[in-house]
Amino acid sequence: MNKSILFLVIVIIAIGAAVYMWWPNVHLNVPEENIASQGKLMSIENYITQNISALSPVKEQLGGKFYVTSITAADGKGVVSYEDGHNAYTADFTYTSSDQTGHTITSFVIR
Repeated sequence: MNKSILFLVIVIIAIGAAVYMWWPNVHLNVPEENIASQGKLMSIENYITQNISALSPVKEQLGGKFYVTSITAADGKGVVSYEDGHNAYTADFTYTSSDQTGHTITSFVIR
């Protein structure tokens, strides 16, 4: 009887640990680090560069990591070229910016 209770406790702890490690990542789509440490809004170019992996509808291939090769943005729209060492993409994006909420990417479409 003691062994079955001990086993049940271990299983419950293991499930709890798995849920704890998985749960914080469920709702993370794009990191919310829009505001620089000085309290100023970071540039949209920096925001896109730092969050390109989360923004891209296509995921990295063969262990590569996306990095931006060129980016231009002005007046709520922009173009970004990026690659992972295996595949290169160019995407058009639109955005809004606010001192209170930071940058919001409203569309991100690969050409």
